[in-house]
Amino acid sequence: MAEPRRFEVVIVGGGIAGLSLANALQAADISYVLLEARSEIAPQVGASIGIFANGARILDQLGCWDSIERQTIPLTTFGEHFANGEPIGARSDGPQLIKAR
Repeated sequence: MAEPRRFEVVIVGGGIAGLSLANALQAADISYVLLEARSEIAPQVGASIGIFANGARILDQLGCWDSIERQTIPLTTFGEHFANGEPIGARSDGPQLIKAR
C-alpha cells in the first residue's frame, strides 16, 4: 500500500478564523503556512471580537478558551443603536443568559 502523501495547507488571513484553523492544524500535526497582509497579527485598529457561545465552545475544544477568557472583559448587556446614537430598542441581558448556559 502506498504511503499517504503529505500536504501543506495555505491559510489566507490572520483573523480569528485563520488563527483558529492554524491552531487546529498544529494540534493535528498538519503542515500549514499562514499568510497575513499586515506586519503584525493583532494590530490595534479599534476593532473588537465578539465571541458567542458556539465560538467559545470551539475555542474550548482547541484548548485556548481559558487563556482567552482570563484576558477579556465579558459583556453583561448589549444594545443596538442608530447611526445618530439613538437606541433601536431596549438593552439586552443576552450575554448573561449565554454564559449561564
